[in-house]
Amino acid sequence: MPPRRYQPTLNRQQDMLLPPRVEDYVSQSNSVRAIDVYVNSLDLQVLGFQNTHPVIRAGQPAYDPAALLKLYLYGYLQGIRSSRKLERETRRNLEVMWLTEGLQPGYKTIADFRKVNSSALKATNRDFLLLCKELALFGGEEVAVDGSFFKANASKQGIYTDHKLEQQLAYLDKKIADYQQALAEQDRADDAAGKGSLVDDEQLQQKLALLQAKQAEKKALQQQLKDSGDSQVATVDPDARLLSKRGQTVAGYNVQIVVDAKHKLIVAEDVCQDGNDTHQLAPMLAKAQDLLQSENLAALADSGYYDGNQLKTCEDQNITVYVAIPDKSKAIAAQGRFTRDQFSYDAEHDQYVCPQGKPLTVRGKPLQKNNKWIIRYQSKAADCSQCPLRERCLAEKATTRQISRWDHEAVAERHQQRMQQNPNRMKQRGAMVEHPFGTLKHRAGMHHFLMRGLEKCRGVVA
Repeated sequence: MPPRRYQPTLNRQQDMLLPPRVEDYVSQSNSVRAIDVYVNSLDLQVLGFQNTHPVIRAGQPAYDPAALLKLYLYGYLQGIRSSRKLERETRRNLEVMWLTEGLQPGYKTIADFRKVNSSALKATNRDFLLLCKELALFGGEEVAVDGSFFKANASKQGIYTDHKLEQQLAYLDKKIADYQQALAEQDRADDAAGKGSLVDDEQLQQKLALLQAKQAEKKALQQQLKDSGDSQVATVDPDARLLSKRGQTVAGYNVQIVVDAKHKLIVAEDVCQDGNDTHQLAPMLAKAQDLLQSENLAALADSGYYDGNQLKTCEDQNITVYVAIPDKSKAIAAQGRFTRDQFSYDAEHDQYVCPQGKPLTVRGKPLQKNNKWIIRYQSKAADCSQCPLRERCLAEKATTRQISRWDHEAVAERHQQRMQQNPNRMKQRGAMVEHPFGTLKHRAGMHHFLMRGLEKCRGVVA
């Protein structure tokens, strides 16, 4: 039978005439041309990049920060984050050779560029957002806010809470006591044998010294935690924190984004250490509003952002928010008791009215809790004692019913009414803001931070 035919292959030994210019390998629609034009339009000295000021000094000249910025942006678009991989691209990738004009910086130079230019990278991102606004790529009418945990360049084992340190110190204390007892017993055995004090078990001595060194290290961390006033202390990345959500714990940072509805572009971003999103809504929307300068901005967020003070701040900033309202009455409803929503508020008389029509009036002075002034309303014991619905209203040993009201509760009530009138807003939120995080994590490969420190990580996200 004749041999099967295949597509012809290249003769590796044959001389070839390749296009004489690198320019010929980069098409006019290639994204590297956009990177090149954009970076060349920037004033890197004004933006704060290192090595942009005129200087005369001995030694090897620095790499042009414009070339390093182009390489950095190319890596972001191609999902190449490692400085070593970017170094390899400069030696084999014709697109990169064209973009950097043949420069081949080492991985250390690439890594240092990102490390020392965090503020400049944030300023560049700001400039790019303003360009997007100028090109009318932002609608400026509706945005969505979301957050996600990103792993830090640190492990969970290197981050300590006071409880974790207490547990480890208790374990070390016990182990040290056990070794000391073993050494004392060996010493007594030597005395009984007439050998005098000859504690010669070097392994025991070494293990004891190692445990005592660990004990001193943990005590130093405990003192550091106490002096700092923080709830956690990290040994590798000082700014990283243990963040927990849905039963999973991550050693990292909480990344926040605001996405515009028109083209699903990110208009504001930040990196914080908070383990939840409760205090992030108003600050993030203030950043977005500062850029968009919209007079009728609407914002969507999930229930993790629900906080009365945040709602009020947004209202004061003239931002209409739609935040999913968490159900905090599940436990009471599960017991078959009336929830707070079943008591109506009478604004004219400043009192609540129970399902039986009895009033709950103000009791005592307002209390401050979680940066809110809380007013307490309480029923009369006589009304409750004769009430046929008593078992459905009061706790087992209670004689009266109490309800707390925030002094700006009207803000929450207006928000609740707005949510009831717009039931589909949360579906819109998911369609707007969920996929940018998926793009960052799965296409751009940003599963974790490569650098350490809060400000450096902010530069990476920008």
